[in-house]
Amino acid sequence: MKKSVLALSVSAAIGGMGFAGGALAMQAVPTGGAATSLGINLDGIGHQLVFPYFTTQGDNATLLSVVNTDTTNGKLVKVRFRGAGNSDDLYDFQIALSPGDVWTASVSQDADTGVSKLTTSDKSCTLPASVSSTFGTGRVDPAKNAANETREGYVEVVNMADIPPTTGTTTGVDSLYEAIKHVNGVAPCTATILDARLGSDFADNSAAIAAGLALPTTGLVGDWIILNQANTAAWSGSATALEARAAGVASTGNIVFWPQKFGEPTPHDTSAATRINVTADPLFLIGAEDMQYYDLPDLSTPYVSGDTTAAIRANATTASLAVTSVKNQFVTSDSIAAVTDWLFSQPTRRYHMAVNYRGVADDPTTTGTTETSFNVGATTGSDAFALVRASAGSAVSLAEVNTYYDARNTRLSGRQVCLDTLTVPARNSLFDREEVTPGTSESPFVISPNVPGTPTTLLLCGEANVISINAGDAADSALGASVAARDITFDAAYTDGWASWATAGNGAGLPILGSAFIRAANGAVNYGFAYQHKVTRVAP
Repeated sequence: MKKSVLALSVSAAIGGMGFAGGALAMQAVPTGGAATSLGINLDGIGHQLVFPYFTTQGDNATLLSVVNTDTTNGKLVKVRFRGAGNSDDLYDFQIALSPGDVWTASVSQDADTGVSKLTTSDKSCTLPASVSSTFGTGRVDPAKNAANETREGYVEVVNMADIPPTTGTTTGVDSLYEAIKHVNGVAPCTATILDARLGSDFADNSAAIAAGLALPTTGLVGDWIILNQANTAAWSGSATALEARAAGVASTGNIVFWPQKFGEPTPHDTSAATRINVTADPLFLIGAEDMQYYDLPDLSTPYVSGDTTAAIRANATTASLAVTSVKNQFVTSDSIAAVTDWLFSQPTRRYHMAVNYRGVADDPTTTGTTETSFNVGATTGSDAFALVRASAGSAVSLAEVNTYYDARNTRLSGRQVCLDTLTVPARNSLFDREEVTPGTSESPFVISPNVPGTPTTLLLCGEANVISINAGDAADSALGASVAARDITFDAAYTDGWASWATAGNGAGLPILGSAFIRAANGAVNYGFAYQHKVTRVAP
């Protein structure tokens, strides 16, 4: 069926992201999958997807598509939009994709509120039934412009479970499968069946399978387009795919379903079903944010065999994304009105380090032994704390130790976590198009804004940071970013060329995704180009 990505109007706004529901028992560590690893599939097909960036700044709109290339099984998928500042949850929901289905949507700026809004006319089933609405601002930094905080970020997509045609507890086609399977181009989305089958938590895999679910298999594909309607320029790319594998071949992951409902898991539970089994998000683990069922799963939820805690999964996923250098081109020639922005998106940093805007947190020494590895005062700012999960020396297993983000390579600046160990390209890492590179070890650049006294240190602040190259003003930025943005100006010899940025972090690399976004003009016509970053990785 042909589906329109840009809807002409927004459906009636929903009152909240969750259905009404009571408190339900939280699962222990998810199990059942045969896969032993989860890593990047360079062919773009997987169990989980990461869209590195979305923006609704100015005249930008972002178009997204999620494809189920599995022509046998449906997929029950979690979608979560996170902010560019500190990865705060902006909007989340579930999609029930039928076999071979494509879900499409656009994200743009609401004209009345300035908040990002999602619009879709897609016929796939979603929970809740309508997801065309504005994003939430309840979890963004209260000291910032709340609407602006929703206009940039990235997107997580997780296959929570497959929806097979038949299950071991039914004869013939299962009713859940029938409820989500397209008929003449439209999925029935039978509300009574969806609520009866997916409206409550499951005690174990047997209960989930009895409700019509199955262990999640691969098959998800994602693509994105950023369209600037004023400059008539567009950039596009594909989501990074993470695939669960056993012996190098795609296999089954764990069922990681929780209902898209309100309901708070028991806080600080020291039994087997504790929060540390399902998320590595520091704010949830110390109770600084009230976790609801719709907050699960996330990219740290145990997904394969060997993930005995969420910290282990967070470290392993970060390791699969970690790079030690980022290389790409820049074009800023005035003759073609060229501008270049580089995106540095760090989609798993939230599971290593987060910012508590309340400025206070539960005392980790009195709320359960699972939380003693959290340093609530690692770096302080005005009425905010940076929370570091499981740093070196903590009383956790080696597999749980966070070697990626801590006080050694970060600081809190402007109430955002900032990498402070990066330096701008210098000798042998900055080139024009004719092999010219700086003749000394000092790189000819100016960073703005930055901290006085640190001219060679690039503060890479925010979760999805955009660096504008040689930008004299806002007009010289391709994306018009403002939530987490920096300007780097080289001298006149370096208007076009390429550069390499060292991203070794604490020696293990850093989980960075992104592209160079270039806009150029041929007379009155603008063009957009997106060159995906080229990277080096830690040797296996």
